[in-house]
Amino acid sequence: MRTVTILVSGWRAVVLLLALASPAAALVNPSLQPNQLYDRYRTILVGSVEEIDSQSGKVSIRVAKVVKGTFSPKLVTLAMPVAEAAQERPELKPGDTLVAFVSFGDRRPKGVYFYYGDHTQWQSGQLLDVADPARWEWSGSASDKENANMQGIFNGSAERLAEMVEDLAADRYYFPALSTDAFRKDLVIAKFAKPLKGVALYDIDGDGQLDIYACSEAGNRVFLQTGALTFTDATDRLGLGGIASASCSFADVRGNGRADLLVDGRIYLAGKDVKSDGYAKSELLPSKADEQVLSSAFVDINGDGYPDVVISKKQGGLHCSRNPGAAGGPFVDVTRELGLDTTPCGADGNGHFAPGDWTGNGRMALWYSVRGGLLLLQDADGRFSPAKHPLRCNFETDSESDTGQTGAACFAPLWRPEAFDLFIPQESTTFVLTNRRGTAVDVTAAGNEINDTAYRMFISLTEDLNADGTVDVYTISSSELQANSLYMNRGYGSYMRVEKYRTDVFPGLANTKGAGGAAAGDVDGDGANDILLGGLDGTLTLLINDVLVKRKPTEHPTAMQRKLLDTHILTVHVTGNKGVQGAVVRLTAPDGRTLGLRQIGAGVYTGCASPTTVNLAVREPGPALLTVRYSDGKNFQWPVDLRKDKRLVLEANREKATPIEDSHLKGR
Repeated sequence: MRTVTILVSGWRAVVLLLALASPAAALVNPSLQPNQLYDRYRTILVGSVEEIDSQSGKVSIRVAKVVKGTFSPKLVTLAMPVAEAAQERPELKPGDTLVAFVSFGDRRPKGVYFYYGDHTQWQSGQLLDVADPARWEWSGSASDKENANMQGIFNGSAERLAEMVEDLAADRYYFPALSTDAFRKDLVIAKFAKPLKGVALYDIDGDGQLDIYACSEAGNRVFLQTGALTFTDATDRLGLGGIASASCSFADVRGNGRADLLVDGRIYLAGKDVKSDGYAKSELLPSKADEQVLSSAFVDINGDGYPDVVISKKQGGLHCSRNPGAAGGPFVDVTRELGLDTTPCGADGNGHFAPGDWTGNGRMALWYSVRGGLLLLQDADGRFSPAKHPLRCNFETDSESDTGQTGAACFAPLWRPEAFDLFIPQESTTFVLTNRRGTAVDVTAAGNEINDTAYRMFISLTEDLNADGTVDVYTISSSELQANSLYMNRGYGSYMRVEKYRTDVFPGLANTKGAGGAAAGDVDGDGANDILLGGLDGTLTLLINDVLVKRKPTEHPTAMQRKLLDTHILTVHVTGNKGVQGAVVRLTAPDGRTLGLRQIGAGVYTGCASPTTVNLAVREPGPALLTVRYSDGKNFQWPVDLRKDKRLVLEANREKATPIEDSHLKGR
């Protein structure tokens, strides 16, 4: 059952302001936000639409919770028109969320303003009798041209608005109306003779600093970070010269603590000391694995803790080779065993894939961007089959290339902080899919500006890019003539397209030229995530995050600024002899709420790789519990206290911790 939130006040000036409502526009209004309305209204209720009488037009609303103030009625009746105005009335349904503001003014008519469903319009009404506050009457849509004052206050999901009101009561509210993002001028690492494709940020040599790997038809290159933001080309010294590929991925294949490398369909094993011994090509994958590769990645498909290999072939569907694990030896082709060779699973398809823990039970799912989009889930025997979802994706482009040029999706906590959702770019549209009690639900329309899109969207990089505790979306274009787009996650499922309001976030040119590959990670070690772009013009560029440097106290900080100034960062290095690739990192508050969630290895994009270290920005510093569920299902916990230091760095090493029983991580 969905919920209803009702705000009640006696302040007539606010009611007049609310009457001038037009929330249909996606623009964010920084001058009036939900927290300001909360402060001005005395009573707030939460409930749900219970019954609708189509003949009389009456709607029954069940009051479930009084969040603020007092309100005695348990059932509210809303009278709707049944004659000439019926075609204009809101299409309420039983179970719909509804948010209403109610005024008990002394002189003016008693006003009612409510919001319902997902991405709808504010509605206006009145109290029929002040002595009986449970009887309301609908007046009309509060969205005409004169009602511009309500634009951008909130136009997402009413269910999330109800949660927001409860968070306001608990002093947990954070819903920024202004972008806080900031990056430095482009740091050019190198220039290639041909376009770049897959890129990686990974600690290749094990010195604790992120290094860079970049793929190009002109030849792949590796750059070790030998000083603070100083990178040295070590390609030949590491034995990786003469390699060209579209895709790259890093993981510990043999459980010896070293970063092995996958390029397209070839595995290069790291020596005992990478800096001196370098890499050696292996025969772990058959030669055919390296043919017609669109993208590839290390993915622990069977949950045994050892990274397997998933490859998307050009016009050849998905293929998987299983790691034999501790037994050693060549990988085994299990494409047919997993059902990936079947038509329902996209055999002979041509598109990018994304791995992620969609069900929350540790069994890896795959999104495959072919046909209308395939959400592939494993059964108890590990065999994949497509799950139902409401999307009708179209991955066709006007590109002259015959390879996938859009649809590089990603699993990330985008709709709610406690579970992994799916973000899917298309050439000129996007989708956000969430798992609601086992049903895939399209919540794109409730995401505010998340569907305010650019052209030729290609890659969906998902990470917290302004260190505020929510995961943002950075979409990369497949055209050199199209800028990339940053969508700031405001919380409660709402997003702001930053470039509509600011032009100074990215002072360099790399952001304006699209990209063929992208990765996110904390390159300079300050606790904020940076961006690596593999340019279509062959330029390899780092966009260094400057948000923490600019986060300084001001004389009169706003409520949002105070929240950010009190935000602490937990940096988690996930290590161990197995199960790192695909490990789920979760930080929970003492009351069980999820404060941060990530999955190692989820950002494969177009054959890219992100690090095994995550930064979790926490706006509620205090005692918390860090849980790492490794990909083989083993859970380990570390208690942390984020009140002491502005930044806490922790190594989550499974060999140095005691395993616990699987608990809330089993379900969503």
